[in-house]
Amino acid sequence: MAFQTMRLMRRPPLSYPRNQNHRAHGKICILPGPVLGHNVVFASTESRRGAKHSLTLRLLRAQARLDPRWGPCPHEKALTLYKGALGRPGLLLGNQQGPSLSFSHGEGRLWGAMCSEGSVGIDVAYPDEFAGGYPLGRAFRPEELDCAGGLCHNDRARGAALIWSVKEASVKAIGAGFHLFDPLDVRVGISLFRQQGVLFEVSADRPIPAWARAEGRGWVAVAWTCGRPGRPLERSP
Repeated sequence: MAFQTMRLMRRPPLSYPRNQNHRAHGKICILPGPVLGHNVVFASTESRRGAKHSLTLRLLRAQARLDPRWGPCPHEKALTLYKGALGRPGLLLGNQQGPSLSFSHGEGRLWGAMCSEGSVGIDVAYPDEFAGGYPLGRAFRPEELDCAGGLCHNDRARGAALIWSVKEASVKAIGAGFHLFDPLDVRVGISLFRQQGVLFEVSADRPIPAWARAEGRGWVAVAWTCGRPGRPLERSP
């Protein structure tokens, strides 16, 4: 199975020394609608017990400032995080389905992204995951690595980290991850500089816009697909 294969292929990252990028880790970042198609908020926090709930509440407050439908924000205890099909995270606000969200872990930090409409995915990746004898040909097409090489000064491992983060964010946005996709079937195409990052055209079972920016020597990528916003759930008595 593709998912099992990729779990074996992706190596745990080594930690780089802290750098200036880490100073902004706690800041809420906003990707405006024209970048991906809808406003997306994302941020990170230190990985610790309860981090997902506290980060979700911060993202929800930021989202409510952009879209009043999600305000006023409930207390943290009113948030319910759950895992849906194929491990996709979901959010309940009382009896209401909350906005789409996604998580990723990297170098001791938890990253999260949220959008009020459609579906969002986020991923962080670092060069040490793809160094040494990593079988690049099983995850990346030659043209993808060539594109990344031009953006990463021909640093092969860093370029692979960039393309991987974009691919994984995209399949997370679809909601399937690599359970249903082989990495070679997720194609990363044209790139444009946008919003202090790089915007990519990704093709899987549909076109997906994905945006990435440098995070230390690695990358954080956010992808979005269209769809309907959360709506009240019908619950059994």
